[in-house]
Amino acid sequence: MIKKMNIDNDIIFKSKVSKWIAGLYVGILIFLVIMFIGMPFVAPMTFLEKIIFITIYFIVFLVIIFTLYRAYRLIFIISKDRFVIGGLLKKHIIMFSDIKEVKKTPIPLGFRLFGASLLGGRYYFPGVGNASVAMSNFDDGVLVTTKDGYNFLITPMEPLRFIDILKDEIK
Repeated sequence: MIKKMNIDNDIIFKSKVSKWIAGLYVGILIFLVIMFIGMPFVAPMTFLEKIIFITIYFIVFLVIIFTLYRAYRLIFIISKDRFVIGGLLKKHIIMFSDIKEVKKTPIPLGFRLFGASLLGGRYYFPGVGNASVAMSNFDDGVLVTTKDGYNFLITPMEPLRFIDILKDEIK
């Protein structure tokens, strides 16, 4: 979905969320709820064990909900002089003058360097190098490379249209 917003006419692309990824996270949440309800019947626990179990359960539960929420709130903004990857906790701002290349790419198999979910963080991709990843599906993505050698792998809706608009703005 693409829309223009605010007085600056920024172009906003939402992220396309994979049904498989959303289904996986919802399935994990359902499993956790069943475990939470069933665990006291299967394994009797002392009061301290119950507190530890509930604490760990809620932390994992909140991380999964946060990850799913983040996937649906991820946006990519093309402004008049910059490109912004908008997440919940952090925004990457890339000036057009710093962009070296923008191209469509399949999501390669990478090695996680830092991050808390399948959908984002720092990865190492053979042939690409280190990249900041902000994705919500495993379809084709967009690789944005800066002149400083930073790579950003993103998954906007309509990646070809996104690339065309970004390339037009960069010129």
